[in-house]
Amino acid sequence: MSFVHLHNHTQYSMLDGACRVDRMIKLAKEYAMPAVAITDHGNLFGAIDFYKTAKNAGIKPILGIEAYIINGDLESETGKNEIRYHLILLAQNEQGYKNLMKLSSYSYIKGFYYKPRISKTLLKQYSEGLICLSACVKGEIPALIYNDRMQQAEEVALWYKDLFQESFYIEIQDHNLEPEKKIMPRLIDLAKKLEIPMVLTNDCHYLNKNDYEAHDILLCIQTGKLLHDPDRLHYGTNQLYFKSPEEMKELFPDVPEAYNNTLKIADMVDLELHYDKFLLPNIETPPEFKTMGEYLRFLCYENAKIKYPDLNETIKQRIEYELEVIDRMGFNGYFLIVKDIIDNARKQSVPVGPGRGSGAGSIVAYLLDITQIDPLQYGLVFERFLNPERISMPDIDIDFCAQNRSKVIDYIIQRYGRESVTQIITFSTLGAKSVIKDVARVLSVPASEANAITKTIQGNKTLDEAYNQYPEFSSLINSNDLYRTIFKHSKVLEGLVRQTSVHPAGVVIAPGDLTDYVPLACSTQKGEEKVILVQFEGKWLNDLKLLKMDILGLKNLTLIQKTIDLVKQAQDIDIDINHISLEDKKVYNILGKGETDGVFQFESDGMRKYLMELKPNKIEDLIAMVALYRPGPMQFIDSYIARKHGREKVVYDHPLMENALKETYGVTIYQEQVMQIAREMGGFTGGEADSLRKAMGKKNSDLMQQYQEKFRQGAKAQNVPDAVIEKIWQDWLRFAEYAFNKSHATCYALVAYQTAYLKAYYPVEFMAALLSLEDDPTKIPGKIEVCKKMGIKIIPPNINRSDSEFRVHGKEVLFGLRAIKNLGDAAMRDIIEDRNQNGPYTSIFEFCNRLDSTSVNKTILESLIASGAMDELEGTRAQKWNVIELALQFSSNDQKDRKRGQSTIFDFMDTEDEDNNYNPPLPSVEPWSYIYQLEKEKEVLGFYLSGHPLFEYRSLIKHLTNANSSTGKTKNNGELLIAGIINNISKKKDNKGNPIAFVEFEDLYGKFEVPLFNKDFMQYQKKISPGKVFFIIGNKSTFNGNEDSILRILPNALIDFKELPSELSGEIKINIPNAHLKNGLLTELGNRISRNTGKFKLIIKIQSEDLNDYQLESRKLFFPDEALLNWLEKEKIDFQVRVATNGKNN
Repeated sequence: MSFVHLHNHTQYSMLDGACRVDRMIKLAKEYAMPAVAITDHGNLFGAIDFYKTAKNAGIKPILGIEAYIINGDLESETGKNEIRYHLILLAQNEQGYKNLMKLSSYSYIKGFYYKPRISKTLLKQYSEGLICLSACVKGEIPALIYNDRMQQAEEVALWYKDLFQESFYIEIQDHNLEPEKKIMPRLIDLAKKLEIPMVLTNDCHYLNKNDYEAHDILLCIQTGKLLHDPDRLHYGTNQLYFKSPEEMKELFPDVPEAYNNTLKIADMVDLELHYDKFLLPNIETPPEFKTMGEYLRFLCYENAKIKYPDLNETIKQRIEYELEVIDRMGFNGYFLIVKDIIDNARKQSVPVGPGRGSGAGSIVAYLLDITQIDPLQYGLVFERFLNPERISMPDIDIDFCAQNRSKVIDYIIQRYGRESVTQIITFSTLGAKSVIKDVARVLSVPASEANAITKTIQGNKTLDEAYNQYPEFSSLINSNDLYRTIFKHSKVLEGLVRQTSVHPAGVVIAPGDLTDYVPLACSTQKGEEKVILVQFEGKWLNDLKLLKMDILGLKNLTLIQKTIDLVKQAQDIDIDINHISLEDKKVYNILGKGETDGVFQFESDGMRKYLMELKPNKIEDLIAMVALYRPGPMQFIDSYIARKHGREKVVYDHPLMENALKETYGVTIYQEQVMQIAREMGGFTGGEADSLRKAMGKKNSDLMQQYQEKFRQGAKAQNVPDAVIEKIWQDWLRFAEYAFNKSHATCYALVAYQTAYLKAYYPVEFMAALLSLEDDPTKIPGKIEVCKKMGIKIIPPNINRSDSEFRVHGKEVLFGLRAIKNLGDAAMRDIIEDRNQNGPYTSIFEFCNRLDSTSVNKTILESLIASGAMDELEGTRAQKWNVIELALQFSSNDQKDRKRGQSTIFDFMDTEDEDNNYNPPLPSVEPWSYIYQLEKEKEVLGFYLSGHPLFEYRSLIKHLTNANSSTGKTKNNGELLIAGIINNISKKKDNKGNPIAFVEFEDLYGKFEVPLFNKDFMQYQKKISPGKVFFIIGNKSTFNGNEDSILRILPNALIDFKELPSELSGEIKINIPNAHLKNGLLTELGNRISRNTGKFKLIIKIQSEDLNDYQLESRKLFFPDEALLNWLEKEKIDFQVRVATNGKNN
């Protein structure tokens, strides 16, 4: 007995299907089913995933869709009101599959209206090679029967029979649903009357009967409802599961042929997907070259004359080897396409990165100017990029200037045709942590409890892995029935697709119309522009041998170009950034000092610390740091630094390893080093060495066993002892966890060096560019502080000096007018033109009078005053603000009189005497307070410019905190002590109706968020308000929400800065050399302490001349306020402040 399921909804029926492809295939195999179908709602998203998984399991895959079909015209307005019926379409053969792709593509591109729809007209056009089933109760024929329209049902059935002939089947189902009880008997009679064969199906939405509850929860996730909501969507049956053949046989015992026809249909399907040729677009080459390979060779050797004036045999051999491999694998066209795209980008003045990823290992790519890295100079390996023993499409990722990346994509579309180029879909899935949070929400479990559960899951573990590996997680799950229920349902839903999105960089290019090769969809996210997408993920496009490229936007390339443009503008110096010396001591000096704000890859506090210890003096040091500063290899940084400076001996497990590891002082850092040792010690070919690298990375145990034996034999042939061979192999297994691609590290180290070079030689222009490109306004004050430390003066926007963009004047950076909100291009243009023609402005009245009222209005004046752009004009900001209405009226009346040709009394005054120009007097009003001025600046600039509310607590923040909004993201252990000013408070209610709040804070480095749930909300709701400064003690939250980059802190305490003396406790240790005691320092210290009551203990350590230390502790508790800390710093006294949390000093 056997049966084939022909109506199945996998995870690609988004948030509706819970039949995960891998699990469904496994279950079909357990049931000894010879075949199985995929029929997701309107799409083929999972077709290749399903096809390959089924093939690997030895089961015939049947590709199909459950289409939404209408009777009317897809593109007409009336068509939008048409009923969407369901219809199952299965690909019988290759032509059927091609038609399925066409239908699915058109359903999105032309037919999308809430759902991807096709029409009967379209179906008629693309019906060849398809098997059609009449679908569930939502099919047109069953729906007509249910509504007692038997005659029309008969007509529709005959229409489908006429179209598909013997490939049309009436689908019968029994899920114990009320509509089916009415429909099925009549449907069977209709099929018999019209002699249309029947087929038995189950509308499978989940795999096992007891999964129906989990599927119910999935529907709630889709619709944003709670399980107890009476109005939510639910299917009203527990029978939509992947039943066994025996269970299916019991459903319609009187219609045995319907059961047997599932096997017949499976036998009818004869579809093999053949993707054995690389599908590259057509390439035009000059007529004098017979082949693309010939042209590629010519280009390489022409450029080799320039890049290698001494073209020796070693270089020629490398070029010839690569060209031979490229030609043999059929990739000549690929390299020409990439070169064409990059050449055009440079022609359009779009900055292109020096390379990215393993592509930098190719000398051909270097000679074609695809990359700027000489692979011979840096010992980069071609096989790491293109393995001659493993034929797959090359993958050259390219970085372009982020601001101009769109120009590159526009060129690709123009060059190869709109119908041949599109972007790539991505799927976000329900991971272990997110599925628990979603299920908990549907079951009305508070978010704080869900967060407590997910906090015990580390990394990207599956739920089963977390349960088996983390006792804290498993014990929490087993602590009550509700948590066990969450876990049970989460396991069913884990891995299902939540939503689609657009790949940020991926572009696919086909030799012709894309729908001849792949199905297309369109993004349907609310508020987003419609984007056409390939329905398959990027990883499947490689298998289909389509050309996929990542056109990446790298902001640092924009920074480099912006700096170069500002240098040209300010100093009339042309910089060729691709030909600077890589041995510049001035560059390495700022890196060694940790002055790396804005320097690509090297900005973090941890990286600064290591650079200051390393004192890099060559590009290879930077390459190593790019590779080492990551979880895993970070443990070897200390050893690398110690060996470089001779504090630790350089050792090799065997002399044969020295050639590969000498550059990194015996520390294995790069994948290429493993490949080199495998070749030189183990006798591997280049291709075998790369396959070994890949097998290690993917933990392919079978391949690893083969390669281990080969390595052992090769090494033994070179008299390497068995113990050494075993040690090397075991080290490699551990190294595979964190091995890094040297080609990629080299490319990014070069970009880092280039940014550091510009900062070292052109610091003002560099910081101006950095400020102008900062997208997050809250980070600008921190960058302004860096400028001050560098001796660079930041000039606020100024109507008498500013252009529209940032400008550099000597050691000053002048903000552009574009930084001011509400100031449009027209107003900026008019202000600058008038100023250039008629000179600077002196008063707000003159400003309004000289400019047309269409250019300047109340909103613009408010923005100019609040930003400080009018500070040079007569009066304070408060005075000018007070006369805005008067100035506009004064100007308006004067301009009206002039238009009427009338003169005022003032026109008869002596115009040569400027003092006679009359302006109304400014009123005497109180100047704005410092804080109010800052708030107004932030309103119109998005950030504080002339200061920051936190500046008055600068020393307190420095000594009391251990994190900020930037560094806190990388802290994984211990409590966070952080300070910030409240920007915004978002008050909501949780699933149970309890009030909660999300408090957005800002510090000098950006934003962070503190959620307040339950007791926290009740405790702090009356204390918090925008503009207040708080000291927060808490733990880093693992919840990412909608914004992965923001730091979130679960609070243990929120303390208003004004209440710190009474609320915060700790100790301050002061180290005083004996010499300081003679000048009355202790007396002064005592006087200052006596003014401040608090909860801090003072410990004084006196270092005497006889080298004995004495420690004193004060009995009086006090608070180390801003004034005291500033005084200690001014006196250059060594001290440490520790805050007590949970009884411990931090």
